[in-house]
Amino acid sequence: MKITAALLSLLIVLTIFPSFKVKAITFTPSFAVSSDAAVLINLDKDVVIYEKNPTKKMYPASLTKLMTAIVVLDHVKDLDNTYFEAPLVVFDELFGKGASNVGLSRGEITTATDLMYSMLMHSACESASILAYHVGGNSIPNFINMMNEKAVEIGCTGTNFANAHGLYDDNQYTNAWDMALITKYAVENYPKLVEIASTVEYRMKATNYRSEDGWVTIYHTNRMLMKNSEYYYQHSKGLKTGTLDQAGRCLAALASRDGNNYLLVTMNSPLVDENGNAVNYHYDDHRNIFEWAFETFAYQKLVSVTEEITEVSVKLGQDRDHVLLLPAEDYSALWPLTLDASALRKDIVTYTDDDGAVIAPIARGQVLGALTLSLSGETICEVDLVAKESIERSQLEYSFLKAKEFINSSWFKFAIGIAVTLIVLYVTLLILANKKRKQKIKKVTKSRRF
Repeated sequence: MKITAALLSLLIVLTIFPSFKVKAITFTPSFAVSSDAAVLINLDKDVVIYEKNPTKKMYPASLTKLMTAIVVLDHVKDLDNTYFEAPLVVFDELFGKGASNVGLSRGEITTATDLMYSMLMHSACESASILAYHVGGNSIPNFINMMNEKAVEIGCTGTNFANAHGLYDDNQYTNAWDMALITKYAVENYPKLVEIASTVEYRMKATNYRSEDGWVTIYHTNRMLMKNSEYYYQHSKGLKTGTLDQAGRCLAALASRDGNNYLLVTMNSPLVDENGNAVNYHYDDHRNIFEWAFETFAYQKLVSVTEEITEVSVKLGQDRDHVLLLPAEDYSALWPLTLDASALRKDIVTYTDDDGAVIAPIARGQVLGALTLSLSGETICEVDLVAKESIERSQLEYSFLKAKEFINSSWFKFAIGIAVTLIVLYVTLLILANKKRKQKIKKVTKSRRF
């Protein structure tokens, strides 16, 4: 009952976001979400299922590295055979900031592949800056411009990047919606990024400074991927964590179960509880939200082309005085299993004349109306209503109608008026002529008497 009641609490998805196809309503789970902002997307149907403070300004922390990876992959086509040397400027920028790292040194030459793995999996800040420096044409500021241009291209409206690694900068900000756009764009267009960001453990290759044995195995920072972790969630995959004092705990991840695929971005989950103890509520948020989505929603047909919605009267029909209307197409959507689709309100509009009828001939499939489904005042969908069958026109009734229309027409009335006028004039002229003739006869007769 709590779930059903919660599902009936609906939030309107802002229509200014063009990147998702279906956005009429979202649903609110019955449990608390600790993260300050969140966006859940069903990737199969391109549908936003849940959102919390989607446009609230946030700091992206290391979620930034997803955009860094996107720009790198736009410009580096062969990661395995591309080598970059770590420049001094990278380490000067990161010095004393406590940045997460993989232990690279100035002058060390590494493949772009290893830099990508260490950046996305291990969240290595020096790897992000090394990639930015070289892909930006030996200019990190130039790479930052490329990141911001890409954000605009993707459709972000509340995002600005000031670095490639995600460390705090007051001029580096985003929101959960934009981060969902960026992550979804990455998932749909960069399979290599998803492959790297979903790898649980990885051993970097030899460099000019060390052999392969000189590296320790690196692990993904998302503990939901680790089977020996208390936060392990078997349906989760990738993608990127982010943690900063100013940003809280952030996580962008995928989850798949029973053929359903979801993307969830959460931002600014607390770092500590009320007692000052470190907490990882963002993992709880992801598990709870994913499970809620898997257990609650199924793809259901809300409108069927075989459903007889209404009927309208037909004028001039050959042996038929009405026609049934059906939806022009099926409409299906992710719908909560606990909510009966019959609860949807159906508003029907028919395209008829002033008498509430349509005029034959009517072709099967001809659009004669529209059906709108809504819930709690929010529109779910609108589909055309079409004629179930063709109806021929009765020529006899058509002839009578045309005759009636002609008789009632202003032209006919005008013609009758002219005819009456001519007849009256003609009769008047006859009377006058007859009177004149009689007067003439009388005059002649009188003159003869004399």
